[in-house]
Amino acid sequence: MGSSKRQTCTRCHFLAAQCVCHLLPAPRQVGLRIIVLQDPKEAKHAKNTVALLTLVLPQVECIGMDDVRLRERLQALDLTKWRVLYPAEQAQPIEALTSDVAATIEGIILIDATWRKAKRFYLSQPFLHSIPSVHFASPPAPNYEIRKSPNACALSTLEACCYAVEKIAAEEMQPIRDFMVASIKWQWRRQPSEHKQPVPTIEIKH
Repeated sequence: MGSSKRQTCTRCHFLAAQCVCHLLPAPRQVGLRIIVLQDPKEAKHAKNTVALLTLVLPQVECIGMDDVRLRERLQALDLTKWRVLYPAEQAQPIEALTSDVAATIEGIILIDATWRKAKRFYLSQPFLHSIPSVHFASPPAPNYEIRKSPNACALSTLEACCYAVEKIAAEEMQPIRDFMVASIKWQWRRQPSEHKQPVPTIEIKH
């Protein structure tokens, strides 16, 4: 009896009771390569959104932040055609990219970790500083209710990826956000409402 409770779905790899396959939109490809540099602890976290992202975008490549081949794997790319999503001092607002510049971008790199760990990781990896960086100047409101955010503009990795793809490749990513919201409601349906974090309100100044 105990073992049956721990059965996992062979498709989505969540526990059978948490399976989201009935909510899955059709897998798709977008016109950007996507690499996620992931904290190994995040990969095991039940609230991590990268697992949901890879179900819809199989092209997403996850590389562990502790992978000894990380630098070698990234430097095999033409990094002048890539952007790392991180609010570095020299980062350009993604909203300010011209269509001509966006057309030259081959892929994006995201860091999947807590804000503190992401900052520590970026600062400890000087080779990342040579990759052009972008940040969000006016991101959409987050809809991720089950983890605390450092501020009202903080997006989950899935939401950040969707917004970046929309701004660079001009592809509609709302179905993926909708899948995330539906999956969270389904997977956490038995949890007390107080376990959820209120979705922060962003004040728009005119």
